[in-house]
Amino acid sequence: MQLENFFNSISFISIKLLPLLGIILLVYLIIMVKNLIVTLKTANKTLEEVNIQIRKLDVPLNTVSEISKSIDNVHELTKESVKSISVNIYQALNTIKEQIQRILKKENNVENVVNESIQEEN
Repeated sequence: MQLENFFNSISFISIKLLPLLGIILLVYLIIMVKNLIVTLKTANKTLEEVNIQIRKLDVPLNTVSEISKSIDNVHELTKESVKSISVNIYQALNTIKEQIQRILKKENNVENVVNESIQEEN
């Protein structure tokens, strides 16, 4: 009998408390959904602001890209110029060397002729 009274008491309390707990849960869910909506609106505004800032960065990034391309072009032209200058200097030095060798060879030939003529006179 005590067990039956206990279950009756629990049943009576449950009948009174369950609707109250349901209302509390419903209010909690409504508050959570409201907070979620506010958070999503804030996130949307934040994403729009980020999008605006990214669009503002497009122009400077394009400028940096163009400058980088220009620097690459200057670098390539400089490399080609240095190679060309090196080849020209090498060729000029070879020409000077050949000229000096010819002059020295002519001087040696003249000395030989002079020496031979001196020896012939003696």
